[in-house]
Formats: sequence, C-alpha cells, structure tokens
Amino acid sequence: MPATYPTASVFLEAHFFADDGEELRLPCVAVTVCNDRIVVCGIATRHLNAIRWIPDALSFRAYERHHRFPVGRPVVLDQESARFPLL
Repeated sequence: MPATYPTASVFLEAHFFADDGEELRLPCVAVTVCNDRIVVCGIATRHLNAIRWIPDALSFRAYERHHRFPVGRPVVLDQESARFPLL
C-alpha cells in the first residue's frame, strides 16, 4: 500500500568513484512511496531534466524521521511530478 509523506524537499545523490559524486536538493510538496516506485509531487521537474547524472539515492525528512531509498533514473510525469524507480 502506498504511503504519502509531506516534505519540504528531496535530496538526490550519485556516487561515482572514490569521493567523486553529485548532490542536488530540490523543493517539493510530498513524496509517495510504493512497492516499486517513488512519486515526488510539487517538484520543479525542469531541474531534473537539466542534471547529467543518474541518482543513486533519494532521501527526505518527514515526521521527524529521515527516509532514504535507492532509486534509478527519474521519469518526468508533468511540470510538477516525477517518478523514480525503486531499486
């Protein structure tokens, strides 16, 4: 059963070799976690389209807890939502 969490932002990260990596924090409204995917609502998807790397993980804070999930390449659904496959 999907769970929706209100949150102010998501944090995307990718790790390449040794200490080489990328990070990006994007404001959003909510994150819905399903069995095989995460949907982020209220996110400016133009920023997702601009990144040249594939995130390894997506994290966010909700209800005073930190949540972190391994993800793959996002699929932009519209101007304010994106879907990340859970790995």
